Amino acid sequence: MGDRTVLTRRNCRLASLLAFTFLALIQPVWAQDTATPQLHEPIKTEDKSETTAVKSEHIRLDSWIAYRLAKNPWLDKIAEADPRIVEAITEHSGPAKVLAQHRHLDKIAEADHYLCRRLTRWEGATQKLCRNPYVDKVVALDPEGIYFAINRKPEYARVLVKQNIFNNLAINEPDVVRNVQKHMK
Repeated sequence: MGDRTVLTRRNCRLASLLAFTFLALIQPVWAQDTATPQLHEPIKTEDKSETTAVKSEHIRLDSWIAYRLAKNPWLDKIAEADPRIVEAITEHSGPAKVLAQHRHLDKIAEADHYLCRRLTRWEGATQKLCRNPYVDKVVALDPEGIYFAINRKPEYARVLVKQNIFNNLAINEPDVVRNVQKHMK
C-alpha cells in the first residue's frame, strides 16, 4: 500500500483515546450551573466609582433613512417601542409627508402624542394629514398642531371639512370646529 496511512486497530484506539480525553476536559453544557449565571463586571466610567448606561436623548437620521422608515408598514410597532423614531422622521419635510399618508397613522399617534404638531410644521405634510382618514384620532391626541396649521393657512380648514371623518372630529374636538368656523367666513 506504500505511503498511504492505513487505519489500523492501534491507530483507532489511539484516536478514540484522544477523543475521550478531550471530551473529558470539556465541561458539558448540562453540567454547568444554570441557577447562577456568570456575569461580567460592568464597565467603569472615568471616575471609576459608578457605572452608567449611555443613553441617547435624540436620534438623528439621514433623510433617506427617514424615508425608508416612514414607508415601513410596521412603523406603528417601531413607534411603540421607541417614539423618538417618529420625532427623527418628522425632522425632514419629505419623510414627514410620507408619514402623514401612513395607513397606521392612528397607532403611530397613540405612541407619540405630539405627532400632529410635528407633522403640521411642514405644509406638504399638513396637506397629506388633512386628507388622511385617521386625522380625527391624530388631532384628538394633540389639537394644538391643527390649530396652528389652520391659523397659518385657512385652506386646511376647507380640506378638513370635506373629509368624511369631520363629523367624528367635531364630536371629539369641538374647539377644532370653532377654529374652523372662524376661518370659513
